[in-house]
Amino acid sequence: MARIGKFIVRDSDINRVKLELITFFKDNPGTVDSAERIGMRLGRSREEVEKSLEELAEHGICYKIQARPQPIYVYYATARILKRLAELAPDLDYATQLELVEKLLARRA
Repeated sequence: MARIGKFIVRDSDINRVKLELITFFKDNPGTVDSAERIGMRLGRSREEVEKSLEELAEHGICYKIQARPQPIYVYYATARILKRLAELAPDLDYATQLELVEKLLARRA
């Protein structure tokens, strides 16, 4: 068994791409992006990144948001903060919400 944050997962569930993604999200907690663009930043194909992101979303490590033309993925801590901001200040536009999240997460680091 391996521990990633507060999550305990079987060793067979962890592969190199998932570890790279977890590290990427920890180092870039404000990331809100598609599998393709995250893959470009990691030097990985969209397909392998998307598969791993789907599995991480199932485990609650990141959050998948259905968007067009392709889904976007958010580190779960960021997604929770965005959801709470939308509840507390529904009139804030999305760009302002993201800016607030980035500032909040920068202070925690």
